Amino acid sequence: MFHKITTILLWSQDYERLAKWYQDVFNVRVVEQLDHPDDTGILMEFPDGQPWIWAGKHSAIKGTNKDPLRIMFNISVDSVTAAYEYLKTKNVTFIATPFKAPTFDKWFATFSDPDGNTVQIIGGK
Repeated sequence: MFHKITTILLWSQDYERLAKWYQDVFNVRVVEQLDHPDDTGILMEFPDGQPWIWAGKHSAIKGTNKDPLRIMFNISVDSVTAAYEYLKTKNVTFIATPFKAPTFDKWFATFSDPDGNTVQIIGGK
């Protein structure tokens, strides 16, 4: 009945700015752009495909995320250290620098996107 998460929806007051940031930082490509009164936004995907990221306009969203730690998503990388160094060149705001998971053999680094949503990278050291 249920298969997998296909899209991460990020609602924003300035969805074009947010989409541009994801394109610049993660080299995601635009799959589709909609400009409809009831459905406006930009659908993007990573080189490896889904899940997609949707940066869209929502009438109830104003300003940045008021509760940025409630939902967070991971982006897999080969090396968290290398990705961290790259993300620093993109002026990414880090919440946590690279650290090893306490319960299994993976590394993480945590940061915010321009709207204050929390994102993590996960992978080898």
